[in-house]
Amino acid sequence: MNRLQSLLEVLDYTLDSKKKRHIAGGILLSISVLFGGLAFTVMTLKVEEESLE
Repeated sequence: MNRLQSLLEVLDYTLDSKKKRHIAGGILLSISVLFGGLAFTVMTLKVEEESLE
């Protein structure tokens, strides 16, 4: 429980201004778009492989 509390305190200290929260949100959004694009690519590759057989 102390680890969770210390982690939350670090996050609270790190994201203490609107500018820092905005930057962190942009980074998280970029990462989610990246993984969404990778998932879409994998799904389309599997469809092509099945249709070739």
